Amino acid sequence: MKTNLNAFTILEVLMNIVIMSIIIGMVYFVYSSFSKQISFYRMDVAEENALNSFYLRLKTDFFQTDKIIGSTKSFEAIMYDNTKIFYKVEKGYLYRIQNGNRDSLKIKKLDVSSKPYRETQEKLIEKVRLTTILFETPLELTFAKGYPSILEYKTDYGN
Repeated sequence: MKTNLNAFTILEVLMNIVIMSIIIGMVYFVYSSFSKQISFYRMDVAEENALNSFYLRLKTDFFQTDKIIGSTKSFEAIMYDNTKIFYKVEKGYLYRIQNGNRDSLKIKKLDVSSKPYRETQEKLIEKVRLTTILFETPLELTFAKGYPSILEYKTDYGN
């Protein structure tokens, strides 16, 4: 009795293993590249969201404050209800401190324009220009605060 067995030779099995290894390697490479791109995208989105959040808070603080006093290294925003928000420049970061909460923004440069207040000689900050980095590109942000001119009225009661 003669049986006719059809089987793969060792060479054919080894060739299949090599081809499958190449295919699996290519799939792994594509998957790892895609995963890296997704993680870079997430970091970029997180960086942009952090910048937008800090920018919105700083812009709102400039809009809603009674006055902003200070210098290049630190300044405080004093609200109409006398609550205070502190800003401090330290080690290349601008920190915003309010009620124990602390936010930060990495900055390259900060310029502050101020003028002395007549009555108290405090330095009222009129404009803040900061330079930060977004997506490895310098980005310049400018915030301004307008103060009403203080008019001196002389009251004459007819005396």
